[in-house]
This record gives sequence, C-alpha cells and structure tokens, in this order.
Amino acid sequence: MLKYKNNLLLLVILLSISFGISAQTPVEIDIQAAAQAYFNAKLCEDYETLVGFTYPDVVEKAGGPENVKSALVLIHDTQNKKGMLLQQYKIKPPLQLTKTGEETHAIVPVTTISKVPGGKVTTDVHIIAVGTENNNRWYIIETTSLDDSNVSKVLASWDNTMMLPYKKAPIFKEDR
Repeated sequence: MLKYKNNLLLLVILLSISFGISAQTPVEIDIQAAAQAYFNAKLCEDYETLVGFTYPDVVEKAGGPENVKSALVLIHDTQNKKGMLLQQYKIKPPLQLTKTGEETHAIVPVTTISKVPGGKVTTDVHIIAVGTENNNRWYIIETTSLDDSNVSKVLASWDNTMMLPYKKAPIFKEDR
C-alpha cells in the first residue's frame, strides 16, 4: 500500500510539473496566435494582412498603408531576386512581457529558415508583439534593425523595462 501511495504521489508531482511548464496564459496564447498569423502572411505574400499587423505609428510615419504595402512588396521582390525565400518558421513562447500604459509588450523569439542560393539559412530573431484594445488587437514589430537605443523611435511607448536580446549570427547550411 505504501508503494502505491508513493507512486501515486510521484505521478501527481510529475503531472503538476508538466502542466506548470506547458501552461500558457491567455495573453501568451493570443501573442503566439498573432505571431503565427503574421508569419503565415509572410509565407503567403499576403501584404494586406502584413499591413494590418504593422504598428499604426509606423504606418503613419511611412505615409500610410499603401506606402507600407509598396515597401513590403519591394523588400520581397529584392529578396526574391537574390534567391532568398522564407520557407519555415517556429515561434517560441514570449521571453518577456510587460504592461506599458494601455499596451502590452512582449518579446517573442522566432526561428526562421530561408532558402538562399546554395543552401539554407537559419536565423534566430525576436519580434515585439504589441497588444492594444485590452489585448484584443495585436501588432508585430520586427527587431532586425532595432536595439535598445532606437526601439523607442519605432515604438514610442517602449518604457525600457525590457531589453532586446542580443542578435545571433545566421547559420548557413550548404545544400548537398
């Protein structure tokens, strides 16, 4: 009987740990759903959706939605001409999350795999997911050209309570 109780206790502890590790809050689930929709739009070249995920201040500074769309098309066309094509991505749970005024900011790690001439490039990047309207509306900000010194130029409400992770060099794997 004692062995049964010990096994039952061990099972309860293991299940508690498992659920504790994998449990996500509703906000984290919303963040991952927004990031998923954003990267699906990138894969499908759905520029309207990408414009919809562009932070409103960025749209305004760019001169409106049509200018943002034109810039996205130009970036994609330039990458295509160079033989670069996004093929896969993996979104991980947010590393950091903070409430800043009326917004939620989250730093989300993403691994992308792109086809390039002669092979594939795997890149670990981070995005900032910005929740507005009580987290019913999410925007995505790519941090490729951002660091702690200039992020507030793109996201004025950034309060420096979080730090952007260091950028890692992409990994090239040659085709065989």
